[in-house]
Amino acid sequence: MSGLLGATPQRNEHCTNLRCKKGRPLMLSSIKFKFGSAANQPALEIATPPSVTIFVGPNNSGKSQSLREIRNFFASGQNVGGLVVEDVEFLPFTEEQALYELQQMRVEPTFGETVFPDHQWIKVPQGRMQIHKPQFINALRAPNNPQMGLRQMFATYANAFLLALDGPSRIQLVNPQARGDLKNPETAFARLLVDDERRSALRKLVYDATGLQFVLDASVGDQLNVRFGSSPPPNERSLEEVTLAYMQAAKGIENVSDGVKAFAGILLQLHVGQPKVITVDEPEAFLHPSLAFTLGKELAKGAVDERKHIYASTHSAQFLMGAISSGAEVNIIRLTYQNGAGTARLLPSADLKTLMQDPLLRSVGVLEGLFFDCVLVGEANADRAFYQEINERLLAQGDARGAPRTLFLNADNKQTIPRIVAPLRKLGIPTAGVVDIDVLKDGGSEWTKHLNAIGMPVGELNAYANRRTATLKALQDTQKDYKKEGGIILLTNGDLEMAQNLLADLARYGLFVVARGEVENWLTDLDVERSKQKWLRNIFEKMGSDPNSEGYVKPTAGDVWDFIGDISSWMKNKDRRGIPV
Repeated sequence: MSGLLGATPQRNEHCTNLRCKKGRPLMLSSIKFKFGSAANQPALEIATPPSVTIFVGPNNSGKSQSLREIRNFFASGQNVGGLVVEDVEFLPFTEEQALYELQQMRVEPTFGETVFPDHQWIKVPQGRMQIHKPQFINALRAPNNPQMGLRQMFATYANAFLLALDGPSRIQLVNPQARGDLKNPETAFARLLVDDERRSALRKLVYDATGLQFVLDASVGDQLNVRFGSSPPPNERSLEEVTLAYMQAAKGIENVSDGVKAFAGILLQLHVGQPKVITVDEPEAFLHPSLAFTLGKELAKGAVDERKHIYASTHSAQFLMGAISSGAEVNIIRLTYQNGAGTARLLPSADLKTLMQDPLLRSVGVLEGLFFDCVLVGEANADRAFYQEINERLLAQGDARGAPRTLFLNADNKQTIPRIVAPLRKLGIPTAGVVDIDVLKDGGSEWTKHLNAIGMPVGELNAYANRRTATLKALQDTQKDYKKEGGIILLTNGDLEMAQNLLADLARYGLFVVARGEVENWLTDLDVERSKQKWLRNIFEKMGSDPNSEGYVKPTAGDVWDFIGDISSWMKNKDRRGIPV
C-alpha cells in the first residue's frame, strides 16, 4: 500500500514486530570500574551485550557520573580525570563487517567537495564526514588500539551512534521532524511513517500505557508531527478528508504531559532510532510510577531485541522492577561513595526478584533500600516511626550521631526481621536490625535466623546459642517482667557483664537489642502512657512538632539518642562486620 504520500514501506526482511533483529554490528564489549564491592576487592568488570545496564545507589554515589564517563569514551576514546569508570572496551568488527559498514555509510560528495586520496564521505546520524578508508577499517577492526589514533577514530565513529538523554532532551524527542524523501527515509518519524507494522506496534505500546493513540501527522508542510488521538486513526499515510479531520481533532504534543512525551519519545528511539547506544539519566523523570514500570520493562526487552546498549541511572524502584520483570538479561550495578571511597557491585537479578516477589518484602518497600546508603529495620511500624523521628532530630541539629541517607523499614514482627535484613545485606547494603530484648526468648531456629541474617560465622552459632540461653536465664531469675521493667539493668555483677557483652557483640554485626527492654522504655523522662496502643501517639505529642516551641524535645546525651548513634556508627564504619563482599 503506497498511499497518497507515495512511499513504499521500508522493511527489514527479518522484521516481524517492533522487536526486529538487526544485522548492524554491535558497539561495546565490556566496562571496567575503578573499584569493586569493597576496598580490598578486585575492580568490577562486566560484559555488556545488547541489554540494559542500570546504575542504582544513594545520592552522590556516581550514577549520573558513570553515564557522563561512558560518554567521554565515545567522545575521545578516553576518560581523563574519570572517577568511576576505568575503561570501556569496544567490540571489534570482523573485516567483512567493517567493509559492509563502510559501504552502508558511503555517500557521494556534493558539488565542489574535495575527496582526498583513499578517502570517502560517509553518512552518520548527525551529518556527514570524510574518512580515510584504510584507517577507518583498521579502527573498526581494532577499536581498543591507541596506536595511530585508531581508538580515537573509532570513538569518533561510535559517537555518531550515541544518544544521551536528560530531562529536556527526552521531551524534545517528539518534536516535529523533517519528512524528507520517503523513498529513502532518514529521520525516525519518516522511517516510522513508511513502516505500518512498526508504527502499529509502537502505537499499541503507547496506548496500553497511556490510553492515548500515538499517530504521525503528515498534513502540515514538509514536516511530520506527533499527535495523540482518542481512537485508532485512519490511514496516516493518506491525505484523505477522514485523515485530515482526525488529525485536526487529535491532541498536539503541547496538549499532553511531559511524561507521555518522554515515554513515547524514548520508545521511538529504542525501536526506530539509529543510535546503537543510549544513556538515560533518571528515565523515571516526569513519569507516573506505573509508567516508569512499563518503561523499564519495554527498555529491557527492546534493548535485547533491537541489539542496543542502554545505560540508565535511576532512583525509581518501579523502573527497576519493570526491567527485572521483563525476563530479559539486565545488569544492575549498585554504586556507593562514602568516606572518600567508592564501591561498585553487580547485583544478581535472581536476588532482586526475591525482593520483588516476596509479599512481605514487597509490601514494606524493601527494594527502595537500593537507593539509600543504609537501612534500619524495626519490629513494627511504631518502632520504625519512632526511630526515624529520633534520627531526623539528630540530623536537624547537625549531630554526628545521626544516620544520613538511611531508609527506615518495619517488619511484621521480630521474627520476620531476618527476612528483610538478609537479602539486603546480600546485595551489599548495610542493614541493621533493631529488636526488643525479648528476642532472647526466640531460641532454636528463630535465633539462628537472626544470626545467619547478620552474617555471624557458622562456627560461632553454638557459642551464641549458649550465651543467649545463659542471659535469658539470668533475666528470668530476677522474677520480674524484664522487658517492661528495665531490661539488663535488672542484672548485677557477672550476669550484667555477660548480658552487656552479648548485646555488644551482636551490635558489632548490626543487630541492636534494646538493653532497657523495649522501644516504649526510651525517653522515660517524658510522662506518657506506655501501653502499646497509645504510646507512639503520646510520645510524639510530648516530643512536640514545632522546633521553635519551648517544649520541643531535642537531642541530649544518653538514652535513645546514643542508641541511634551506635547504629549510625556501625553504618558509617567501612570495616563493619556482617556485610558479604
